[in-house]
Amino acid sequence: MYSEKVPIDYFNNLLNNKEKTVIRKETTKDGYIVIYGFSTEGYEIAKKIIQEQSKVIIIDENSRLGIVLTPEIVKEYSSISLLTDEEPLLNLEPFDKAIINAPVIFFAPRIRKINQDVKNEIIQKFKELIMYLSKDTAIVVNVPLGVGGNNEIITLIEHQSGLIVGTDILYYYIPMTFYSNSGVTIVGSYQQTDSDLFTRRILNMASKNDYVKTNTKVGSIVSAELNHSIDVVTRYSTLTCINEISRLARLREDKKEILDESQKHIYFDEIANGLFDLRIINHSLSSSAALSYLVNGTIKSIEGFVKSLVDETRSQLKIREIKASRTKVTIVWTIDNHEIRGDKTILRELLESKLRDYIAEVEIQDAENYIPNSLNNIIITCSNLDQTKIIDRMNMNVNQHHPNYKIIVISANSTFDTIEI
Repeated sequence: MYSEKVPIDYFNNLLNNKEKTVIRKETTKDGYIVIYGFSTEGYEIAKKIIQEQSKVIIIDENSRLGIVLTPEIVKEYSSISLLTDEEPLLNLEPFDKAIINAPVIFFAPRIRKINQDVKNEIIQKFKELIMYLSKDTAIVVNVPLGVGGNNEIITLIEHQSGLIVGTDILYYYIPMTFYSNSGVTIVGSYQQTDSDLFTRRILNMASKNDYVKTNTKVGSIVSAELNHSIDVVTRYSTLTCINEISRLARLREDKKEILDESQKHIYFDEIANGLFDLRIINHSLSSSAALSYLVNGTIKSIEGFVKSLVDETRSQLKIREIKASRTKVTIVWTIDNHEIRGDKTILRELLESKLRDYIAEVEIQDAENYIPNSLNNIIITCSNLDQTKIIDRMNMNVNQHHPNYKIIVISANSTFDTIEI
């Protein structure tokens, strides 16, 4: 264990400032900022914080162990995947001690359930924190919670810990995302103030984070939930419109004419990015609400993209008179298994399952380690990066293919571009 601690005065000065009107921390905590969740987003938060902090603890929610990160560690391991793969010797901190002594906790766990089970998984993970939560702690929630989701978490905190949010506990909501149509990210604060130094520090962290690339301002928890929902629904209703209307064009050439260059290259990987957010918004709405119909229809459209891709694959077999019983399909979709959202993996498995209904052999690969060979009839690339890597490798190894075999590459994008090598 590390015995060196961040000076207590650092946090006393940060949190016991004259401008603070809600909480004045007179803390004896050791000053380690804790990230609950062994996720890519959590690790990115840690990397930003550690530029100003000497140590950060990131908790693996599965093993319930805290890993003590230092500037040297994050410099050597730029991503959490590298840290996991290399398995270096690391200093560990017990889960309970890390939580009890943390002046700030970021909640960024990996969520792998779908539908109604999502909320249950989030609540279950949060209950683990509440067991060891102490007074004068600031909680920053980075998992999308839909509309009204934070109110459930706040009620849970107060009911199980006896601590009052806004009096005993600081509470912030910053769902990590890749996009914002409004150009503004609202940091939800139960305290609804940006006048204190701690909140300004949270704002500064958010504005520098790769997942929040817009202007930031403090608002209420409700306004943050609604703003995030508007961003998600606006983006995906547009994608749904493109997806559904382009289906009406029977010829690929017609699709290409109606879509501009940016729309043509929208891959399944990008479409799937916020499906988690859509689903959790949908489950937080009344089923009779008009917005619920819009969100639910958008989800069905995204899932319908799988069927369209399978139909395109079957069409390519028919055009080339290739027997499905003698066909091997490789789905190339490089996925970060440490992301908070797990919907890409779920959709990839759905695609694999649907293809197996028609194709003799289906496998999943990532572009980093996969080398195409003559045993493959069809390769489906699910992101622009996967497409580029596969085409480059096929061109390099074109002379190694069997002369009687042709490899067909289908791009899982809006126009299902097809290349034969």
